[in-house]
Amino acid sequence: MLMNRLVLALIPARKGSKGLPGKNRSLLLGRPLVDYTLDAAISAPSIDETWLSSDDEEILSLGVQRGVRILRRPDAFASDTASAMDVVDHWLTELPAEVKAQDPLIVYLQPTSPLRTAGHIEQCLALLESAKSSCLLSVVEMEKSPYKAFKIDANGRLESLFDERLSNQRRQDLPKVFLPNGAIYIFGLSDYERRGGFPSNGSLSFEMSRDDSTDIDDQSDMEKVQRILEKRHG
Repeated sequence: MLMNRLVLALIPARKGSKGLPGKNRSLLLGRPLVDYTLDAAISAPSIDETWLSSDDEEILSLGVQRGVRILRRPDAFASDTASAMDVVDHWLTELPAEVKAQDPLIVYLQPTSPLRTAGHIEQCLALLESAKSSCLLSVVEMEKSPYKAFKIDANGRLESLFDERLSNQRRQDLPKVFLPNGAIYIFGLSDYERRGGFPSNGSLSFEMSRDDSTDIDDQSDMEKVQRILEKRHG
């Protein structure tokens, strides 16, 4: 319970994946990828209950072993075109009315961010509590500044995406710019319903390192994370 609010984690882990077949149950140092996120959620003291949404029986079986709430996701919400909002909306249809009435905080944790830990989650929740806020996104600093970006017009000529003067400045003199890294999204149920989706503008930010922000899309990402973990654990 945080700020007298129920805190629920939701982990979306579908069976399919274009970049890496069976990605969420692919082994990373002998453990299914999704297990790293299950471990982070279970080990975070501020999370009251963890839900695992999947169309994969093997993943759901792992969720049962880890003692989390499981939700079988219909094919319509597990396709390549299904969005994160589709996953949340389906979950909300299964969430008991008395739980929804409490306007819980939702901690959305994608299993493709295995280097996000319980420590990161706790830091985010502590930040929310101190700021008396209910929305947060984890981010990573962009390596390339969009202030130096151009688009090409119909005549094939460059046009600055922003003020041309910014494109001529040194990168160090430009504002730092960040992207959501996909590791941690936190929002109140009422925020989600009011915004019609994941809140972003006005949310608190939690900056993570480039290594910890690694999002697994293909085999090369898996190999990168394996090298990082092996280096950290000797």
